[in-house]
Amino acid sequence: MTLLPPTAEQQKRISEEVPADPEMRKRDIVAVREWLAKQPHLPNHMDDARLERFLFGCKNSIERCKLILERYFSVRTAIPEFFAVRDPFAREIQECCESIHYFVLPSLTDEGHRVSVLRLKDTAIDKFSIQAISRRILMVLDTRLMEESCLSNVMVIDLQGFSVVHFTKCSPTQSIVRKSMLAVQDSMPLRLHRVHFLHAPAFIDSILNIFYPLLKDRLVQKFRVHTGGGEELHSYMNKNILPNEWGGKAGTLDDLNDAWKKKIEKNKDWFLREEKLSRTNENARLPESKSRLLAELDGLQGSFRQLNID
Repeated sequence: MTLLPPTAEQQKRISEEVPADPEMRKRDIVAVREWLAKQPHLPNHMDDARLERFLFGCKNSIERCKLILERYFSVRTAIPEFFAVRDPFAREIQECCESIHYFVLPSLTDEGHRVSVLRLKDTAIDKFSIQAISRRILMVLDTRLMEESCLSNVMVIDLQGFSVVHFTKCSPTQSIVRKSMLAVQDSMPLRLHRVHFLHAPAFIDSILNIFYPLLKDRLVQKFRVHTGGGEELHSYMNKNILPNEWGGKAGTLDDLNDAWKKKIEKNKDWFLREEKLSRTNENARLPESKSRLLAELDGLQGSFRQLNID
């Protein structure tokens, strides 16, 4: 699966929001690498291209980039449930790919946003694992960081086939769900523009009310709840970039899902190598660099409050 680069018009819009200055970017990369060298608990193995994508995702803010890098490495050590044995051929990942559609659309929206889709392929409750889904999502996000910089992200969550039991397994009262929140929040240089919920059931308000106390108002304002299917997205983005079943031309849901399954499988060696390299050495951590993540994890106090939104 190839992530298509921006068109000339899309690139113009992206550059208006995050101005391109190659010389400044080089200086910023040097500054970030010098900072990493002074953090004995953090690795310093990322190449310049990857660090540049972190800076871009942080809108060229060096300080924001430092915070994201600290979190990026820390979660991999503190929450091994989502980062240990990152083998795409592991049974739980293979089963997740067979039961859950999760993929990134090849084309950007006209505004330059990248669109991801999550939906059930198999509605069986025993096939629905928050841990496996979270591991897979994080693997896809890492794959994207190897390949592209994008302005912001649109998440489409299709709730067709979800039952009350599915929603119960997603409840923030579940320890694994709270850990998943911690693993994702502020650990990737990827901003969120919009979240669309499709096929929302009648009781969706009751479900979302459980999460609202944990969410910033600005994030809640990005939610769009639809009772219909993919056709609801046509007023928000060019329908041609959507899956065939939703009136688009990107390919079928199964083909898009399978393409991303193969993509992470192709990167197996990278995932296994990164699993060892992208970790903190907590024994070498200086007192002044104590991770907020560890305090949050102690009481599972994490929430979406720090989710990076624009």
